[in-house]
Amino acid sequence: MAKPSIEFYNAAVDAVQSGDLPLALKSVEISLTESPDDAQTWQLYAVILNALGQTEKAEKALVKVKEFGLSKIDELLMKAADAAGQGKMGIAITHYEDALEIDQTRAEIYTSYALALMEEKYADDALEAASKAVELAPDDPFAQYTKGRILRLSGKNEESLEALTAATELDPNLVLAAYERGMILAEIGQLDKALQCFEKVLVDHPEDSNAADAKTFILQKIEEGQQNG
Repeated sequence: MAKPSIEFYNAAVDAVQSGDLPLALKSVEISLTESPDDAQTWQLYAVILNALGQTEKAEKALVKVKEFGLSKIDELLMKAADAAGQGKMGIAITHYEDALEIDQTRAEIYTSYALALMEEKYADDALEAASKAVELAPDDPFAQYTKGRILRLSGKNEESLEALTAATELDPNLVLAAYERGMILAEIGQLDKALQCFEKVLVDHPEDSNAADAKTFILQKIEEGQQNG
């Protein structure tokens, strides 16, 4: 069984957990183009399709799951993703913990677990899980992004910026990290660098209204600074 396209697969999981199903669908479909025989990705695809009410397509995706097979851990991860997509984060957390009882060496379990914990406001536990993911896979940009996001939400901007910078250096195309990094840079007054981050996001996702609003706000701040200077 081929290894799933981690960047887009993780982006899909993150989008499911944040409730952005259209982005989740787009990300998982890209992952499937790169790993068309991965049961885990097909299962996530089915979860997202069901959540969007596309039941016929979801049934066809589940046929692919049976065709390519799914491990016990991956079943738990898919149950967790399904629960998270329904806003049942407590159930999702339980499934992630069950998966970790079986295997504590997979960084992607810790990243998803960390994001779910943060949704439930378990900030300390979330940071511990994210840090474990980075420990297991220091060269995984999504693990670095997850740690950076949790640190930002915890108000630890300096540490967050370090992790997010590592994520963007490992993968310059990781839009999620660029967005989070831009948020911090804007907050600490590094407006030119923040602008670059949001422009990067808009190159890849021109429909992203949050990034567009952030860019407009920063341009206004830069203009005000020039006038006052």
